[in-house]
Amino acid sequence: MKQFLNSFSKARFVALAFTATLGLSACDKEVTDLVPQNSLTESDAFSDPARIALAITGVYNAAQSGYYDPLNGTALATRGYPFGGAANALDDARGEDVSDMAGFFGLVFTNAISPSAPNIVNMWSNLYSVINQANVAIDGVRKAAASGLITQAAANDYEGEMRFLRALAHHELVIHFSRPYMDGKGSAAGVPYRATPVNTIAGLELAKSQGRGTVAEDYTKMLADLDFAENNLQANRGSGTTAYFRVTRATKGAAIALKQRLRLHQGEWAEAVKEGDKLIGKSVSGGTTSFTYALAATPRAAFPGGINVTAENIFSVENSSDDNPGANGALPQVYGNSASVANGGIGGRALLAVSPILYNAPFFTCNDTRRTELMQQDKGLRVAAFVTRKYTDATTNTDFAPIIRYAEVLLNQAEALARTNNDAQALTYLNSVRNRAVAVADRYAVGSLSGDALIRAILNERRIELVAEGFRWDDIHRLSGEKTFSPVANGGIPAKLDGNGGQLTSLAFYSCGGTYPNPNISAVPYSSPLFLWPIPASELVTNPNITPNPGY
Repeated sequence: MKQFLNSFSKARFVALAFTATLGLSACDKEVTDLVPQNSLTESDAFSDPARIALAITGVYNAAQSGYYDPLNGTALATRGYPFGGAANALDDARGEDVSDMAGFFGLVFTNAISPSAPNIVNMWSNLYSVINQANVAIDGVRKAAASGLITQAAANDYEGEMRFLRALAHHELVIHFSRPYMDGKGSAAGVPYRATPVNTIAGLELAKSQGRGTVAEDYTKMLADLDFAENNLQANRGSGTTAYFRVTRATKGAAIALKQRLRLHQGEWAEAVKEGDKLIGKSVSGGTTSFTYALAATPRAAFPGGINVTAENIFSVENSSDDNPGANGALPQVYGNSASVANGGIGGRALLAVSPILYNAPFFTCNDTRRTELMQQDKGLRVAAFVTRKYTDATTNTDFAPIIRYAEVLLNQAEALARTNNDAQALTYLNSVRNRAVAVADRYAVGSLSGDALIRAILNERRIELVAEGFRWDDIHRLSGEKTFSPVANGGIPAKLDGNGGQLTSLAFYSCGGTYPNPNISAVPYSSPLFLWPIPASELVTNPNITPNPGY
């Protein structure tokens, strides 16, 4: 079915955020107050096919440009909450492979968090806002199909998109606010899995009284959402100049890849392999379309910037010149070189630099082309630091936020296979990602790695390949539950180098295999309350059935 949204400017979708943030700080208001006065009513939003298409895209807009509330009486601002850039930056800032250079991510980076910390509150509220808008849209398209406004196939495709976003948002909540699945097979307290729209008094009261359930229950529901998405989504969207719709709209391949990621977090290695087998080297078909994923030829080619996409992109969140996270949240601003274009930079802010902890790591070989193609000295505000070059447009902030890449799928598959003793195939997939960047002399020969050494090599490769894409916290979290391969003995958050605290004062700290100061931000043990984010105070006040995380 032709997508009506292709002919509309994304700026027109902002007004279709037809349900307010579910924080739940506003939950004791009348339900009518939850509907912005300048937006369409839900009955209007789902009254014809064109408006339905716009409403669906409005949910993507909520995923891209939620609001940052500083919680101090000053104005709201757009900073890419939750997935327009915030998740990438905050999930990296929770780990050790980047360094906070200006204190902009100070509370998260230094683990100085509280139930009222703005980053924590805003991630919670914006993620549940996306979830609620997805639930409203699911209800709307089901009714539209029942009344004959759209076909059942179109309704199922739309619902698949919404259930993909719902699962993605719930997983982001689980990895920050709940213990890893691999700690007790999901028996710890989860997060409320909200599948009912808050657009009636009954829906509101349900949200205000819903308990946390367990992590296992959350994973069961996320996987059910993704099974539905896989079975009903298209495999490809758009062509030619509109090919980026395949990347910025959920597809069958995106649903499969997210399932593979969740299975990795569960430690369900055989199930992860099953999902990966559906994607790797195969054409993914859905409806009348199909698509085949592939790695870009070089690390640099994997990040073309703007609306340019490659066969390596599986799902990204769209940013544009008129709708982006702005100077305080756009990825090229947060990570980008602060020097001018004339001086080899992009005019970004270099708020997060690549840490010498990663740059000097012994597993990061000196001739790896990712050092030059995707990293460089800042030469601007942070002259003693290296920054990523993955994001290039700090002028209009159009770089998409990468959420799923084919390189991740291959590394997921490599790890899952290594965990099930299929070392030969695991090494093949590891090499498929690694060999496009390393010198011939540094490549792993067939049979050269096996067992724990192979698993560690795959985990190390993830740190190099996925830095500045928000994956470090995912791995710290899941590996802390499993313990064996945790970066901290018995689990926890590693120690960090603090650029804002004056630790990165010399470019000499960036030399392949060289030395650097001892980190002055201490490691956080897994047993510490600080390992998890606290349930926000706003939720605890309005929901009597939700329990706080211990220690807060």
